[in-house]
Parts: sequence; structure tokens; C-alpha cells
Amino acid sequence: MVRGGEEGDVRVWDIKQRDMVVHLKEHNAAVTSISIFSDDAHCLTASRDRNILSWDLRREKRIASLRQRMGGVNSVALASDQIQVVSVGQERRLTFWDLRDPEPVAAVNLPDEATANALSNNGRFVACGGKDQVVRVFDFEQNRLLMEGAGHSGCITCVRFSPDDRQLVSTGEDGCIFVWNIYA
Repeated sequence: MVRGGEEGDVRVWDIKQRDMVVHLKEHNAAVTSISIFSDDAHCLTASRDRNILSWDLRREKRIASLRQRMGGVNSVALASDQIQVVSVGQERRLTFWDLRDPEPVAAVNLPDEATANALSNNGRFVACGGKDQVVRVFDFEQNRLLMEGAGHSGCITCVRFSPDDRQLVSTGEDGCIFVWNIYA
């Protein structure tokens, strides 16, 4: 289990032994999002300090660092190729990254701060939502807006695609859970 703290700490726990096995400290603000690679030996962490860090959990070492231009990062999603990353945050942008390059590959301006994002399992779509209470779905390759959905009356806290990518689930501070059908 990987956990992020308010002080920027990243801790890895062995659940069976109930012991902390790794303690990483490079963020200097709250860790807001964690994404674990498919090998369970690497992870991404995002923070209010504007950084997205890629970690080798076995060697307890940072292996890549991305820095958002301004404002904290609220959420990060890792593509299935384990190289492409999408982030959202206070910068009011949906930012596309390649872990091999410290500069963003592309960015799409958003009308307000986004607090949650997700990539579809097939890699075709990226969804986000935030303080403006609107769910947006973009084409991942072309960074083009495909759909907007309004329904929440509070900030959107999480978005996730169903395993078959036919639905998108969003939750909000309003206590509502919405299921959006994706026709593509």
C-alpha cells in the first residue's frame, strides 16, 4: 500500500506484516494523488508543490520529475504504456506529459480548477472534473473536447471509467454519484 501525507511524505506499507517498508520525502507540500505502475514497483506522486515525481519503490529513489508551471497538482493519471501522464490542478489546465521529458507535451485550458482526472482503459479518452461541477471527456490523442456533462451541485472529487469504458462514474462533494454513458 502506498500512502501520501499532508507534509509531502510518501510511505509504502507491507500490509501482511503491518510495517512501513519505505519512506520517501521530496515533496514539500501535501501529496494529492498517487498512481501505481502495473509492476507494483514504481509509482507516481503529485503534490501541491507543483511536482509530479516518479519513484522506484524497490531502490527507494526518484527516477523522474515533472514540474507544473504554476499552482499545485490535484490529480494525476498514468496511461497503460506507463510513459504518458495526464495531470490537472490549480493551473486550470489538462496537461499531457511524457515521463522521459520534463516539459509538457501538450495542454488544454479549462474554465476552472480541475480536481480529478482519469484515463480510459483503452487509452482513447481522458476525463476530468472540478470546481465548476462539470465533467469533461477529451480525445486522448488529439486533446479535443468530446463531451461535457453537468449535474453535480458541488466540486467533483473523483472520475473513473468502467472496465469496458462504456460508462464514466463521477462523485462530488454534493454526495451524488453520476454514471455517464460513453458512446464512441
